[in-house]
Amino acid sequence: HNPRQMAGAEVETLELLARQVVEVLELQRRHTASEARLRAIIGTAVDAILTIDESGLMEQVNPAIEHIFGYHPSELLGRNVSMLMPSPDREQHDGYLANYAATGARKVIGIGREVTGRRKDGTEFPAELAVSEMLVGARKMFTGIIRDISLRKQAERELNQFRATLDRTNAAILI
Repeated sequence: HNPRQMAGAEVETLELLARQVVEVLELQRRHTASEARLRAIIGTAVDAILTIDESGLMEQVNPAIEHIFGYHPSELLGRNVSMLMPSPDREQHDGYLANYAATGARKVIGIGREVTGRRKDGTEFPAELAVSEMLVGARKMFTGIIRDISLRKQAERELNQFRATLDRTNAAILI
């Protein structure tokens, strides 16, 4: 074998490896930037975002959970999400998860609905809940997004009271 031909083949191999290393590093940089953006979005969301496993244990929560529920995120990790619910939902939640796992019957997952939340201090509040299901590897997990709608509900009550008063006033004027 010609030593110059061997050196040329080695150079080509090294150049190919160098290009592959650069491509891998670029993919890694993009992935890291994408993860940082996602963390920033979740971390600054005004709605509470949490992830639970199939048994209802909270694995991730965002900072908004503290504003809405009064719990520091560290107080929730590894605990059952039912602690954020008033009775009787609190006692029925794990049964709902088990029923969903067995039958696939959805009451909230992929549908969303109005629920009642329970803060750390025990007060209850109206909330909108949207739950989505995801597979992480072979694990089934759920992401919940919770919005406190107390102010909206209060405004609706005030508007309804105003309408009722206006209707009575119109009726009195007509009489």
